[in-house]
Amino acid sequence: MTKTRTRTDRTQANSRGFQLGPGVWTRLRYEVKDAEGELVEGAGGEVGLVIGYAALLPALESALEGLAAGARRTVELPARDAYGERKPELEVEFSRDEFPADVAPGDRLELERDDGSEVVARVLDVSEEAVVMDLNHPLAGQSVRYEIEVLEARAATAEELELAESQVLALEEPGPEGFVPAGDLVRKPPGAG
Repeated sequence: MTKTRTRTDRTQANSRGFQLGPGVWTRLRYEVKDAEGELVEGAGGEVGLVIGYAALLPALESALEGLAAGARRTVELPARDAYGERKPELEVEFSRDEFPADVAPGDRLELERDDGSEVVARVLDVSEEAVVMDLNHPLAGQSVRYEIEVLEARAATAEELELAESQVLALEEPGPEGFVPAGDLVRKPPGAG
């Protein structure tokens, strides 16, 4: 005789046994460290997201597939799989009069794009006539280490899937190459964790 599980039994079993994969909502605790091991984001930060919808770097998402709640993983990504190699053409000169009087090399400034979104750029050089800015991602050219703990894993709701899909469409919209949203080292969809 075959035992039939009730809907409640299935739901309880699935909430304990989901593994990360496409369509699974997860809550992750994370830290991001640069090539020198310096913490650049996280320190126990948490993010909620749906796997398979470009919320994480593809190589990071792939490394996390199959993990369940309670699992921990350290993932090291080379520059090509993380934020890409540095591009010298993204070192751009701007007119000095567009910047505050106290701007100095090493400053990180938030610049506004035409669409109103903000990006982070680093000041490389300041002269009387110009300011040279580095528009590369702050971690471009570096390997990056992620320390991840899976806190939850469950089937995504219809609303979460709809939000994730809308974020994928937003990511596909063309934008200036090299610009990265301010503080966005792990892509986090609005409204997600």
